[in-house]
Amino acid sequence: RFYRGVRSSAMTFVNDDHKNLYYSFFHQLDDSLPYNFLIFWLLAQNNLLFRTISEEVFLKFYFNGKVSITGDDVFAFLKHLQEEDETFGQLNWTKKTMEPIASKYLTILKKLDLLEGTQKKLIKHIQMSDTTLAIFIYVLKVCYPETSNILTSKFLPFSFLTQERFVEKVKKIAQKGWFEMTYTGTNLNIEPIIKYNQLSHALFGRP
Repeated sequence: RFYRGVRSSAMTFVNDDHKNLYYSFFHQLDDSLPYNFLIFWLLAQNNLLFRTISEEVFLKFYFNGKVSITGDDVFAFLKHLQEEDETFGQLNWTKKTMEPIASKYLTILKKLDLLEGTQKKLIKHIQMSDTTLAIFIYVLKVCYPETSNILTSKFLPFSFLTQERFVEKVKKIAQKGWFEMTYTGTNLNIEPIIKYNQLSHALFGRP
């Protein structure tokens, strides 16, 4: 139901290839597909505030091994952002504005199956499958075509993998023939070989 609501709402894409990639998954919904990650990544592309909170709070908590995240954690960051960031500072948000934002952010993450719990949201350990990681690689490449070395991408933490683990998994799944890659030890270059509008079919055998 949540994913159908997202499908029916306006979605903004970086370019036509990005749009075609998402269409390949959303034109015919299938509960076995990783829509939670697809939506998480799309929200990060579409909404600067969502991306900033995700980068500076949620993902930092995740990689630091914290087990929970609260509305107070997000609210404290929003207050810091208002004081330190010129763009967000100009919004003149009040406490009554920021508290609902903090709460809604955590609600979204729970709907995306990244958190669990009620008052105290527990951070789930993410086990990303090979196919989901392949989707992430294609999303990263289509949104940041100018980034030749994947390891320098600021979007890399959205894979829920450390850089070292990311390289290990990419080298493993490259053998499946979903993309071409070269790795020199410091530079990881990946070239997509599947058409973006055929990605769900190639990875999951969908029509």
